[in-house]
Amino acid sequence: MSTTSGVSSVATIWTGWMAQASLALVALFLSTVAVAADSAVVLEYHHVAEDTPPSTSVTPETFERHMEYLAANGFEVWPLPRLVAAVRAGKDIPERTIALTFDDGYRSVYEEVFPRLQARGWPFTIFIATDSIDDGDRNFVTWDQLREMEAAGVTIGNHSVNHPHMIRRLKGEDQAAWLRRLRGEIVEAQERLDQELKRPARLFAYPFGEFSPAVARIVRELDFVGFGQQSGAVGSDSEFSALPRFPIATAFAGMESFAIKVRSRPLPVTATRPDSGVLEPGDDRPGLRLTLGPGPYRPEAIRCYLGGDTVPLELETGNPPRLSLRPARPLQPGRSKVNCTAPATDGEQWFWYSFLWMKPLPDGSWYRE
Repeated sequence: MSTTSGVSSVATIWTGWMAQASLALVALFLSTVAVAADSAVVLEYHHVAEDTPPSTSVTPETFERHMEYLAANGFEVWPLPRLVAAVRAGKDIPERTIALTFDDGYRSVYEEVFPRLQARGWPFTIFIATDSIDDGDRNFVTWDQLREMEAAGVTIGNHSVNHPHMIRRLKGEDQAAWLRRLRGEIVEAQERLDQELKRPARLFAYPFGEFSPAVARIVRELDFVGFGQQSGAVGSDSEFSALPRFPIATAFAGMESFAIKVRSRPLPVTATRPDSGVLEPGDDRPGLRLTLGPGPYRPEAIRCYLGGDTVPLELETGNPPRLSLRPARPLQPGRSKVNCTAPATDGEQWFWYSFLWMKPLPDGSWYRE
């Protein structure tokens, strides 16, 4: 199932740079009065349990602390479809607005999450890979439980049929066959959701958070809104075939970093070159060039991080400003996420942008045997 291992995190940013910020500054932005905004934050959880992999889990106690923080600090929790519609239309949104999402439909979502959020009257979304439910795996919810949650207001979204690595071709599969298979993963999963539920949403979460321009094009053509696992807030200028979410798991679940995440805004990146993070086999230190739009942030204070490393960057202070960066060390095979952050001009929030590089195996293959 989908993981967040091997990618950089908000914890790295907090320890690498933001630990230098004063406690007074943190207290200032946490106490700011909520006003209208044009962006919001989507959080992504998997397991809420004691005995599941830390890379995709938080404990029930940690989850409860997160929810208590939201309640104590005046956050509004919106259904994901409402949040998407409002952001897409450029409507005013209360500054402290978030949506809660849970990938895969693990049993703990029904046992731990559902009763806690029902007690608070808060909505949430579950993204379902349908074969996991059809196979009757005891680690996952059942169709009856999904119907119960849907009747209580929970949104059910699409997470494919088989939860594949969608950027990878099967052995012997040409591009046309690969794209047909990916389209089938989404269409067939939606058909199963339509058969079992009353109103499944046309929202799609990429398995493992992996996508490419070709994969995102299928999501757009099928009239879905797509979600990745790259960190950041959602704004009206976001790409709605691959919206960002903040992944929450044990290593990234501390309360200081959680507070930063839920108050974040999207860094206004108007162009990305290259536009795909899928690398060629020999591309060990890929470059990335971002064109920045206007906003109440400090371009000269942008810092970028990859794993435990600060990524060297160059800022061209033109109109518009441009940012160029390249990892200091060769990337390992797998997924590597670069996070860039900038402080707001008033010091009360942080702006985020995240980009996912995906490097093939040493033999250059993405094949699954």
